[in-house]
Amino acid sequence: MIPSFILPANVQLKADAISSEPGVLHICASVCQPCSTCPICSKKSNRIHSRYSRKLLDLPVSGHLARVKLKARKYFCDNPACHRKIFTERFDSEIKPYYRRMLRSNDLLARMALELGGNTGATISRYVGIPVSPSTVLRVVKKLEIQSKTLTSGIIGVDDWAFKKGRTYGTVLVDLERKEVIDLLPDRESETLAEWLKKHPEIKTVSRDRYGPYALGVKKGAPQAHQVADRFHLLMNLGEAVKRVIQSKGKELKEVFNLYNNPQKEHAPAAPRPQPVQCTPELETSGDSVANISIDRQHKFEQVKKLYNAGYSIRQIAKTVNVSRTTTQKYVHMEQLPKRESCTITNLDAFLDFLLQENNRGKTYRELHQIITQMGFNGKYSQFCFKMNKMQPSFRAKKINPTPIKTWSPTKLSFMLYLEPDQLPRKDDQDFLKLLYEKCPDIKQMEQLVKSFKNLFLLKEDGSLMKWIDETAKSECGLKNFAKNILKDYEAVNNAVITPFSNGQVEGQVNRIKNIKRKMYGRASFELLRKMVLAKSA
Repeated sequence: MIPSFILPANVQLKADAISSEPGVLHICASVCQPCSTCPICSKKSNRIHSRYSRKLLDLPVSGHLARVKLKARKYFCDNPACHRKIFTERFDSEIKPYYRRMLRSNDLLARMALELGGNTGATISRYVGIPVSPSTVLRVVKKLEIQSKTLTSGIIGVDDWAFKKGRTYGTVLVDLERKEVIDLLPDRESETLAEWLKKHPEIKTVSRDRYGPYALGVKKGAPQAHQVADRFHLLMNLGEAVKRVIQSKGKELKEVFNLYNNPQKEHAPAAPRPQPVQCTPELETSGDSVANISIDRQHKFEQVKKLYNAGYSIRQIAKTVNVSRTTTQKYVHMEQLPKRESCTITNLDAFLDFLLQENNRGKTYRELHQIITQMGFNGKYSQFCFKMNKMQPSFRAKKINPTPIKTWSPTKLSFMLYLEPDQLPRKDDQDFLKLLYEKCPDIKQMEQLVKSFKNLFLLKEDGSLMKWIDETAKSECGLKNFAKNILKDYEAVNNAVITPFSNGQVEGQVNRIKNIKRKMYGRASFELLRKMVLAKSA
């Protein structure tokens, strides 16, 4: 008896026979429905014209690929007003005209495509038992019908996402209460956003970054909506302004660095420069050549000889010893590996007595090379190092490790101004900031303004932003331009201070879009990417 669960239960099919081969299950089935409906006039007909075979791919059975060979029928259309005289059998579900897969098999592919993308989805489909190509996976996604959302909760977030970073951008719109993507727009122009907002009059609040076209687009498309500037971007803008101020104080900052690293700096007299010694240049012998045969090269030469005498081919020897076939043939015909002589004979021996003097023990190789070069040395730095390394260890030059110098970049300093002293990770940071505030009172004043601006979002008091702007305008710390720019977008920034809305959810959705883009492996057109994002957000 053939199990009934092998075929879909919502279609009137009967399994007539089942056969199998390794990895494939063949199911011969026939149709049991008494009549069919004409696709043109929707009239039912039970008069059979002929029969034909269809091959359909179904869900796998016990890990076997399931292929259904269906005996379908053609019907006469008896409606005289219909221009279709003969039509193929139609089904209410699971089987569609021209399809080569059951709908339940196609739905499984669609779910895999939305999660995995084209290439990975095609790879996994082979293990699942529905082998398809990456192009087929993408076609399945393109055929999905995504219903656009006509209503939102009235509170949305707007941000941009990159087709190609730094070149082309699109816009993502997120329902902040439902935490789902509403739509993707192909660019970030104000007109495009305004047209979309005009179709959604229910929108009352829009959270956005400080990008000018978004502010203009919201003003045109939804004048009734309250605009809220994103808190994260406001703090980022403040950090950039602080960084520019610190960069402008390069001279003062350098003095503080010097004072911190050398609090009791004493200028010692410079050591007298050694006078050039009168010497008669003596040529090095060829026995101390700079680059003789290396141990690994000699070992490879001996292995080539040994394998060749054992009867191995040139190709096998080259692969075993990890040298080219040309080098292998060269080694085979050599009796002895020649030494690599130095192309330049140096006069280093004439300076050995000077190099071994006691006052040169603490100098580095680089310093010694510069000195003897001025005295008449005719070799390169690499030749000098090779000769010095061959000397006894007690005569080698010793390097003195200098005391490390600590500095802080303007970017790091701008971040440190946000933190309380007990939040700084290192004691060095705390000590340096104390010294910096002592020597640069303007930076201390700027630190107080930065922390008070950060606290505005915690207190959420109406009018506190204007007080901060007035205080900043009277100060001399360099943040006046930042305060003036806030006045240009005061309403949105003030709403960010007194309301709980922000673009945090939108930033998370942008990261999800990035992951979906990577799954598409560069083949994601805007329409395909939009379907991938909206289908997973539904």
